[in-house]
Amino acid sequence: MQLAYDTLLKLNSVSKMEMNFFLQCVRYQDEHRRVIGVYYKEFMQVLGMKSKQTFYNVLRSLSEKNLLSYTQNVKGDFDIYLENRTFSQQKTPDYIDLNKVLFQSKEFFKMKAHEKYMLLDLMRSTALNRGIRVINVKEFYHKYCNILQVSKRMIQVYLQTLRKYFSVHIKNGKYYIKFLGGKLFQKPTKSIKGKRATYVCINTAADQQREYVGRVLLRREQLAKKREEDASDLGKLTHQYSKIIKERGEDTISIISAVLHRYAEESIIFDVKHFHKMLRKALKLENSL
Repeated sequence: MQLAYDTLLKLNSVSKMEMNFFLQCVRYQDEHRRVIGVYYKEFMQVLGMKSKQTFYNVLRSLSEKNLLSYTQNVKGDFDIYLENRTFSQQKTPDYIDLNKVLFQSKEFFKMKAHEKYMLLDLMRSTALNRGIRVINVKEFYHKYCNILQVSKRMIQVYLQTLRKYFSVHIKNGKYYIKFLGGKLFQKPTKSIKGKRATYVCINTAADQQREYVGRVLLRREQLAKKREEDASDLGKLTHQYSKIIKERGEDTISIISAVLHRYAEESIIFDVKHFHKMLRKALKLENSL
């Protein structure tokens, strides 16, 4: 869930819905900047889109702005490639971590695109300066008026919204902007049912991305989950065998999907143990330890 800073700089002129859509994709992109199975119904529900046409308009607009490219698998289901370099692809890593409670909340989705831009930009700059950004007032307004192409008055309006997340003071002609943090900026958590009790743990970015992949693959084959954890477990298996599959010069998603398709010909309910056996057999690993 890394939004590269040079990518943020390209988001200065997108709409609120375009910003929401792009950042949602960043949540699920893999190491190749790919997001599989972007499905219109899911994105409409999560982002509060009122019509299917809005989904298609946003996708087309972001493509025209060279922020992503896409291919369609079946109607309403797309594989997307983002123009957003991951940590490993950057010579000097510079990014904003989106794996925070706030960025997955309705509160964030409702913010104006320019407010989101300033929030993300100030999060980065305060982090680089030990939690507090000191900047000349004139320089501050010149920067954001120029980037966002709005008046000083509008920047002041955006700043009022951001005071929930930052302490903002003026002293000797300079802004002192301090990041407040708080619960909204904690890592998301999830509840896991054990044999005797339910416990809470951090829902890491990797866990969320893998669960998303599992959910997409099950949906594409119209397989019902036997357990709540099935999508997550399928995503973990996909990741677990990705190295072996890549070393054979093949695409991980294609191989997993092919085995899952054969599974779906036999059953309408997914069972991860049965699928795992089928996968190992397909990879000719059934006799290995």
